[in-house]
Amino acid sequence: MVVLENKSLSAKINLIGAELIVLKRKGNENVLWNPDFSFWNRTAPNLFPIVGRLLNDKYQYNNCFYEMKQHGFARDLPFTIIEQTQDRVQLQLIDSVETRKNYPFNFEFYVAYELIEDRIQVTYRTFNGSNENMPYSVGGHPGFILTSPINHYRLNFHTKFEDEHWLIDNGYYSDEKKAMKIDQFLNLTNDYFSNDAIVFKRPKFSSVTLEKENAEQLVTVGSSNWDAIGFWTKANAPFFCIEPWWGWADSHDSNGKIEDKEGIHWLNPDQEETISYFIQVH
Repeated sequence: MVVLENKSLSAKINLIGAELIVLKRKGNENVLWNPDFSFWNRTAPNLFPIVGRLLNDKYQYNNCFYEMKQHGFARDLPFTIIEQTQDRVQLQLIDSVETRKNYPFNFEFYVAYELIEDRIQVTYRTFNGSNENMPYSVGGHPGFILTSPINHYRLNFHTKFEDEHWLIDNGYYSDEKKAMKIDQFLNLTNDYFSNDAIVFKRPKFSSVTLEKENAEQLVTVGSSNWDAIGFWTKANAPFFCIEPWWGWADSHDSNGKIEDKEGIHWLNPDQEETISYFIQVH
């Protein structure tokens, strides 16, 4: 367990999965979900080397088939501390004999957390040590605790926009997408999540705030370059997830070939990519 502190915040990170499990203002309660197996057994898993679910939990690469569970394997593996200060830590996961059974690449995957005033910055750095191009996706999945029924909450997008949101049905993108006109706010109900999650691909907003209906702001999640953002909960569950993604799940008609997978990122040999998002605690 890693503990970080600054003048405003404290955080705890589990080395299994490099998972953020506590985030709170000094003197206040944790804003993150405390796992409960009757609802959801995670808090803020890191998703790598895929985001979402592959069709039939497998993919094809170079005429070989590989199995991969939803959201990849990083969330279940131990990370190593590379560097640590009072308010920052960088953790590393590297490939192994076991990971290459499901993902045949030499990689280095880094997750860094840094407390900056009233927010935590989460940074993903992925390096391709293979001698061939490497496909990957990455994302966050923080879940925030709800102390009232979900219809007492709303999302504040800090802007007005018209867009389509995609529906996920039992882990896969369905053929259904719905137009939505956002007048800055979206009042939450269980109906939005009756099948699974709703997702905005290539969002027209750079941050979103979870608020109570009385306009009390709880947390803001944001990024300058996310590929997608997912919103998810379960019926009557006391948590709500805001998920910044670089990649997304397969659809029901995906062909299974990783080179054709929509939203996938590619790294050339010896190339790395760094992307990040933040959580601000109000």
